[in-house]
Amino acid sequence: MSNRVKVKSDGLKAVMVAVMISFVSGCSWTSGDLNHAIVTQVQLNQANFTVVKSMVGTAKASYYFGVGPAEQDLIGQAKRDLITKAQLKGSQAVVNVTTDIMHSGFFFWSEKKAYVSAEVVEFK
Repeated sequence: MSNRVKVKSDGLKAVMVAVMISFVSGCSWTSGDLNHAIVTQVQLNQANFTVVKSMVGTAKASYYFGVGPAEQDLIGQAKRDLITKAQLKGSQAVVNVTTDIMHSGFFFWSEKKAYVSAEVVEFK
């Protein structure tokens, strides 16, 4: 009987360790998008612009049981952060806009971080 109890006890310990590891480890993944609708008509067949700098805008939100802000709201916040940081002047514009979303979390909690990156160009 004592061997049987020991086997059950060892099995229970292994299950408990596996559950504990899954609670603290979590997971993460990243998705991205190049499909932005910024309508600008610019002739780039001449060297009439210079790249001034590269910028990144960020925003993050937490989700509990999948409830939290819409992903589009998060991307909008990151875009506003990008424009604020860019401090556009005169004939400057934001080009090559890309979006990356990093997802992380476990079980009932998750977090999304939005990164919107772009180059600032200045036309001559």
